[in-house]
Amino acid sequence: AHAILNGDLDLEALTTQDDETVQRELTKLTGIGPWTAKVYLLMVLRRPDIWPVGDRALAVAVAEVKQLGTVPKADELTIIGEQYRPYRSAATHLFWHHYLSR
Repeated sequence: AHAILNGDLDLEALTTQDDETVQRELTKLTGIGPWTAKVYLLMVLRRPDIWPVGDRALAVAVAEVKQLGTVPKADELTIIGEQYRPYRSAATHLFWHHYLSR
């Protein structure tokens, strides 16, 4: 809240910035990490190609749906996500739905 109030973070400006810039700006803030920034891009800004690699539910769902036997590590999940470009956000939502429906 302080960053918004003192002008260090302009939420309106984030709507016109590319994904990498938004993530960089958000992660400058204490307590905001890559996962939070990715989920902000996905859920608030509704960006079409977000794949939050650090999300445990996503990793578990991918392992189950793809019958991997083990939950993929971050680097493996990144590679798996490439097949869903440029609509990784839709794939994320579907995997989350699977996770919540189990």
